[in-house]
Amino acid sequence: MRSGITEALRLRIIDGTLPAGTRVSEEWVASEMGVSRGPVRESLRELENEGLLVVNAYRGTFVKEITTEELRNVLIPIRLILESRACVLAIPTMTEGDFQTLAGIVDLMDSVATAGGDGALIELVDLDVQYHQFLMSLCDQYHTMQLWKSIQPRIRVGFYRLGLRHFDYQEITVEHQILLDALRTRDPKVVLPALEHHICTDQYRLLDRVEKEQK
Repeated sequence: MRSGITEALRLRIIDGTLPAGTRVSEEWVASEMGVSRGPVRESLRELENEGLLVVNAYRGTFVKEITTEELRNVLIPIRLILESRACVLAIPTMTEGDFQTLAGIVDLMDSVATAGGDGALIELVDLDVQYHQFLMSLCDQYHTMQLWKSIQPRIRVGFYRLGLRHFDYQEITVEHQILLDALRTRDPKVVLPALEHHICTDQYRLLDRVEKEQK
């Protein structure tokens, strides 16, 4: 029950149904979802640990804002460090099965982007996270993976916010196919620039659009 409550709230935060600054009380969530306050309390604590909620003393629990500054100067650079390290360790031992797993995720992205619809972007965000989490898992470095997981929830929100600025959702598919093609070379001199372009250049381009809209 707790995991279901947590994911339901997480999705509402990601897609903006619960925008930054929204107060999220135990009473409201319990009433909204028809559950007791016990599992709600645990879910709110978990989302606080993920950095999606913040507790203000004497005021309550609120959805935490993710700014373009945080994405540009904190989350994206940390992602690059962690995923670059993972790729260097993983590519020497990646198997054809590993490449096929990533290719399968890209194929799903293509299908979702082609079909479109209201839920397409959320599905693409989840597939995006799945792609990178699988790649991270191949490095077989527990602490590197734990660090990546600690920022993943806020990255997931960032994926959605930036994904809204894509002119065509197929851009997401293409970006991941280009990275997969680079990984297949097993050459760090090819993989690392491709990864940096994927994580930084592509994301900063979308951030530029967001910041331009905010002016």
